[in-house]
Amino acid sequence: MNKKNKEWREACIDGYIDLSTNTSSMSNRRDELRKYYDMYNGVIDESDYSKILKPYGKARKNFPSTLRNFPIIKPIIDLLLGEKAKRPLNFTVGVLNANSVTRKEEAKNESIYRNLQEHFANAASKAGIDTGMDPTEIDMPEQIEELFNNSYVDNRAIMGQNSMNYIMAKEEVQDKLNKAWFHYLVSGEVYTHRGVRHNEVFYDILNPIDVDYDLDPDLDFVEDGDWAIVRKFVHASTLIDYFHDELTDEESLSLEEPHGMGNSHIPWLAMGSSGPNGNQFSNRLIELITVYWKSRKRIGFVAFPNPETGEMEEMEVEDGFKMPKELKEQGAKLEWLWVNEVWGGHKIDGRMFKDIKPITNQRSSLDNPSLCKLPINGRRYSDVNAENISLVSLGVPYQLTYNVYKYRLELAIARSKGIIAQFDINMIPKKWDMDKFMHFVEGTGIAWVDYNKEGVQLSPQHQSVLDMSIKTIEQYIVLLNSVMEEWEKLSGVNRQRQGDIGAYEGKASSQQAIIQSSHITEDLYRKFNQLEQRDMQALLDYSKEAWVNGKKASFIMPDGMAEFLDVESSEHMESEYGLWMTDSGDEIEKIEMARQMSQAMIQNGLPASAVVEMLDSKSFSQIKSNLKKAEAAQQELEEAAQQAEQAQAQAQLEQQQAEVENENMNNEKDRQNKIDVAEISAGVSHAKNENDAILKDRELDIKEGEADTKGSQASETVRSNQAKESIDKSKISEGSKNESKKLAAAKRKESKSNPSK
Repeated sequence: MNKKNKEWREACIDGYIDLSTNTSSMSNRRDELRKYYDMYNGVIDESDYSKILKPYGKARKNFPSTLRNFPIIKPIIDLLLGEKAKRPLNFTVGVLNANSVTRKEEAKNESIYRNLQEHFANAASKAGIDTGMDPTEIDMPEQIEELFNNSYVDNRAIMGQNSMNYIMAKEEVQDKLNKAWFHYLVSGEVYTHRGVRHNEVFYDILNPIDVDYDLDPDLDFVEDGDWAIVRKFVHASTLIDYFHDELTDEESLSLEEPHGMGNSHIPWLAMGSSGPNGNQFSNRLIELITVYWKSRKRIGFVAFPNPETGEMEEMEVEDGFKMPKELKEQGAKLEWLWVNEVWGGHKIDGRMFKDIKPITNQRSSLDNPSLCKLPINGRRYSDVNAENISLVSLGVPYQLTYNVYKYRLELAIARSKGIIAQFDINMIPKKWDMDKFMHFVEGTGIAWVDYNKEGVQLSPQHQSVLDMSIKTIEQYIVLLNSVMEEWEKLSGVNRQRQGDIGAYEGKASSQQAIIQSSHITEDLYRKFNQLEQRDMQALLDYSKEAWVNGKKASFIMPDGMAEFLDVESSEHMESEYGLWMTDSGDEIEKIEMARQMSQAMIQNGLPASAVVEMLDSKSFSQIKSNLKKAEAAQQELEEAAQQAEQAQAQAQLEQQQAEVENENMNNEKDRQNKIDVAEISAGVSHAKNENDAILKDRELDIKEGEADTKGSQASETVRSNQAKESIDKSKISEGSKNESKKLAAAKRKESKSNPSK
């Protein structure tokens, strides 16, 4: 490491720049890529049509047709761009650390232990022991384990997921990936730049024309290559943004007067103000070359015995490490190993070297210290044992042929004059001019002829008809349709996929044609999805370097929800994250099937709000989660409604039973009251009859006494009888009063037992 001084570092930068510039195929590749972008934009290169425009080696002027571009490539590319913008970008972050399994087992054991404590507390409460808690229904330990395995998520995985969501929102990753998809379709190449700038993660999409690299034939991604170069042209303000903490005052001022474009690969930039755009300020652009390469470094592994356990342990040391005396005495051994190390640096305006050093985050593996990745990533569409191709490059022959047929069709239309009648000019009658003759021909349909014209001999057979209509016009139209069909078949985007459904085509046949079409283009999406996954994994890895002191932030998710990010430095740094993405093709099919069932879900009682949330979801897993929540809430409502109905039915039954019992009781009381009244009435009438009989007997006795006794005994007898009669009457009235009291008491007793009466 002590030999990698300033001269060595600058020499490495210049060496890789020369290696890239001196490659003869590099300029040809750039020319080809520019041609593809021109073809997409509809720019005509007349050199492609030289055999048409110069059929005999020389261009002819004043032709009745002009060669134009009629784009058939652009609609196909635009349709795929629109499809990509609507495809979901779903990912899941997991933790790959070896201790993640241990953490899960510890958390599961803790959950089961708490469950057993609750079981013990319930058992103690049932036994009469006061535990201070009311007995509750709890799950069995087996159910707790199953629920735990289904719902457990490592807190580090949650932190990684939130970190990725923040990066996606802040760096507008999804929009940038759509831009990368455009480059991939047009040029067949896509390149990205990931890293850390001013303690924040950045993500840039690179122009394929600006990138050069060296990759093993068996590798697919640039990040696994040996070196990569990005050559860009920027203004001084952009350089100040990037390198404001490394540029001196003199260097910052010198950027206002750059040295020139050098051997620029952009023609109009090298031409300056004489370029096609006439941009007189193009010479203010400054060349910025960024170089990444894999160098070598030496690392050591010290093996020493643990003084407490006696077992051998190993630790990694940097280059220049010297064995301490204590370790030597313990019998420690030092072994050196050469591994890869990614370096990076910049060259500004061909004269200033900046930030040449090893990259802080090598993105190495714990199992393989030599494994590291470049900050530049990218891939080509199909370059296995052949030159790379792209979708636009495949369509170039069809576009050229289509334009030629259109050119020929326009010429044929210009040559087509229809049916022409030939008349001898001497047929015009004497003293008539051409205008008068044509007036009668067009107005009456009759051509007047003067056969007796002096000095002219006319023959009735001199008239003839010329057919100057072109029969090949329809053939050209058939050829144009044939070219279009072949191009659609090759690209995989047929007319049904573009929405052109025939009047007599069935739904099943149209859907089958669309499905077959998607199978052809799915390879494009699959290869690009692999790049997306690697880039998002890199952004998550680089966040460890950017947030070495932790990170707190809030951001808005695409669905409008506010999210908060709280990253703890130690947990984030020691976590080894793994990012997985779902298959977009299968995901889209499942999402569409779920959305088609939305109407049936509403008809079956699912709340409309849950269906609206489903339509707003971007992933099938989110749809499943929302539907499960809605179904659980609906089930709870149904159970509550059933319980309410059962409670209401029970209350009605109890009320009916109470009414029946009350009615029976009232009927029994009425019957008893009637019996009591009848008994009282019977007692009163019997007492009255007895009193009447006694009175009659007394009267007879008195009459007999009056007859037997006379004189003084008569008066005494009368008085005696009157006294007895008063005594008997008092007894009778006293008995009536007692009977009345009994009747009143019975009525009071009845009123107390039945207040309604």
